Amino acid sequence: LTNDDSLRVSPTTALINLSSADLVSNALKSKSVLNNVKVAGQRPVQVLRAKRERVFDGWTGPGRRFGQSKLGERLLVTGDVPPNEMFLSHNDLLHITGLPPSVTLTDLATFFQPFSADSRDVFGSGHIVRCSQGLPTGNAYVGFELPGEIREVIELYNGSATIGGAEVTIRPVKDKLLRRGKREAARPARSLEILDKDLYDWERHADPKDIKELEELGIEKSVLDEIFVTLRHSNRTFASGDQAMSGERLYQEKRRGAHYKVLVRKYLKILKSCVATKEEPGLLYEAMFPPEADVDTSLLDIEEARIKDLRRKEL
Repeated sequence: LTNDDSLRVSPTTALINLSSADLVSNALKSKSVLNNVKVAGQRPVQVLRAKRERVFDGWTGPGRRFGQSKLGERLLVTGDVPPNEMFLSHNDLLHITGLPPSVTLTDLATFFQPFSADSRDVFGSGHIVRCSQGLPTGNAYVGFELPGEIREVIELYNGSATIGGAEVTIRPVKDKLLRRGKREAARPARSLEILDKDLYDWERHADPKDIKELEELGIEKSVLDEIFVTLRHSNRTFASGDQAMSGERLYQEKRRGAHYKVLVRKYLKILKSCVATKEEPGLLYEAMFPPEADVDTSLLDIEEARIKDLRRKEL
């Protein structure tokens, strides 16, 4: 059918020209045609939340270090700005309007994959704006992690593209003016060798003399390997919270990786202080004997002999 095959004679009546009587008869009997006619031209009402924008209102606090804000005059409707977490975790964002309701995050990731150096994060690098009923509004945001990726999209499509069979409008999201400081550069790319060293090479933070001293006291390096690798892998405080970019790190006043470095050195120091020797058995060992009795250090000789025996078996 073309536009010439239909004629709208009133707001509620339209005439459609079919090429044969059989087609007319089949159309009248078809349930799918009748169902489509019932909903033709109908759209669900979409309710979107709106709130007043917060704008900069000067500096406050000691040394005027902290910015303060106030309610502005402009109303922000759901979807006018991207999600905050998505905005902070990407170098650039693209705003898309006019998307068909059938388009999914997977479709967006597939469409923009040729412009991304790495495999796209389907759910982390895309956001479809929905109304209060969960229905898509036709707007979406797509994130790019590396500089230059969004420029290739803009140069190729020049503001419009076809996604899901519909022509959509695309435009970059602009950053607001920074009152102080500067925006961080792109996330630094690290090689596999650097990542492996960061995960497993805890010794670069320690004094070799401390490691040797603990080995002489019976604490093997393999035990320390297991301790520090477990801490690095299982505790986000010493992993992503310590390795993140400025603005995302757990301790902003510390350099990247400094928290884990302090942990290694402090752990070894405390571990050395807890080890009992004949010269300094320690309060914990001394508490095993009555106050008036002499401290018997023969147990330490037995432990030393046991460690030597274990080492001979390993060899």
